[in-house]
Amino acid sequence: MIVSNDAKQKGVSKLSTEERPFGNIVNCAMFWSAMTGPWAGVQAAASQEETQFILPAVCTLIFFFSSLLLVVSPDSRFLSQLWIIVGLVWLASGWFTFLSQNFTDKSEVWMNICLTQTLAFAFTAALPVLITDLTLHSD
Repeated sequence: MIVSNDAKQKGVSKLSTEERPFGNIVNCAMFWSAMTGPWAGVQAAASQEETQFILPAVCTLIFFFSSLLLVVSPDSRFLSQLWIIVGLVWLASGWFTFLSQNFTDKSEVWMNICLTQTLAFAFTAALPVLITDLTLHSD
C-alpha cells in the first residue's frame, strides 16, 4: 500500500480508491491473526491432556500463519483464496472433533465453540474477503 508523506506525518493513512479493498483484507487478516494466535496456544495446551484437540490446534496454527501471510501480501489473489480454504479446513477440523464425540464432559462447550467459529469466520472473513477478491480480480 502506498501512503503519502503528508498522511504519514499526520499519522493518518489515506488510501486511494484502488487500495481500499486491500485495506479491508489486511484488517480482516490482522483481526484473525490476533484471534487465532492465542487460540492455537490454548488448544495446544489443552491437547496435552486430551489428544482430540491436536487436530484443531494444528489447523488453528496453520490458519494463524496463513493470516499473517495475507497481512504481508493482501494483493495476492492466490493467498486470499488459500486463506479462505485454510479457514474452511480449520472449521472442518473443529466440527470433526465435535462430531467424533470423544469428550468426557465438554460436548456442549465444544459445540458452542464450533458454532461461534463458523459464524464469525463466515461473516467477518470468508464473505468479505471473497467478495473483495472477486471485485478486485474480475477481468
